[in-house]
Amino acid sequence: MRCPMRDDFQFGKKAGRLLIKIILPAMIIAGWQILVIYGDLPPILLPKLEKVGADFITYLMNGELLHHVLISLRRCAIGFFAGSATGIAMGILLGWFRRLEDFFDVTLNFSRSIPKTALAPLLIVWFGFGDFPKVLLIGLGAFFYTVIPTLEGVRNVDNLLVKSARSMGANDRQIVLSVILPASMPSIYAGIRIAAASSFVILLFVEIISGNSGLGFLLENSRESLNTSTMFMTLIVVGILGFSLDWLVRFTEKKVMPWQRGRTLSR
Repeated sequence: MRCPMRDDFQFGKKAGRLLIKIILPAMIIAGWQILVIYGDLPPILLPKLEKVGADFITYLMNGELLHHVLISLRRCAIGFFAGSATGIAMGILLGWFRRLEDFFDVTLNFSRSIPKTALAPLLIVWFGFGDFPKVLLIGLGAFFYTVIPTLEGVRNVDNLLVKSARSMGANDRQIVLSVILPASMPSIYAGIRIAAASSFVILLFVEIISGNSGLGFLLENSRESLNTSTMFMTLIVVGILGFSLDWLVRFTEKKVMPWQRGRTLSR
């Protein structure tokens, strides 16, 4: 039988945490409104919140916002999932086979030191202005942001766990799937969260310099027409999408690693 007092305590605790989380965003919105009203700033520098909201409704109703959002999400999703999956698989292989890590060590560390956005002009020269160079650039970023944390996670697995599994007759495949992969999950998810955030950064950059569609294109098009309210509207939409993706990653992390809950100190 559930205890009503315990349920009320848990609800109050969650409500308190939610309140703390929304304090800073509310302060930013209030500060924005105060600056607009009393700061005597020209609209081109800081538009009114009502104008940003009106632009959002206009672009939403005419279908243009949804069009650009879907295009950007498709590019981001393909690049992120393909790059992350490849990076995780590569990280496990490199961590499991030491000779393979030695073989890729110099090339991998040299390549990851190059900012992925710096590759955009070269990829455009090679592949043109279509979706492929955009997706490839996002995939490269996701790959390098996941391969190193995964590799470190595999390296840090307690060797006693591997020896115990071998003593019970487990083969390499079983050890990797049942021991190495679960033990490396915290590091893997840390890399996935960074890759998710970087995917939107890379996407916006490449759409700004070479896009004819997508949120980056909408942002650049607004800049050219000095439409600051649409620029803010686009940035807010990008922030919402990025936050949603990060929430999705954290949600799956809790489902995949329920044993991690409550293991960190809190004050």
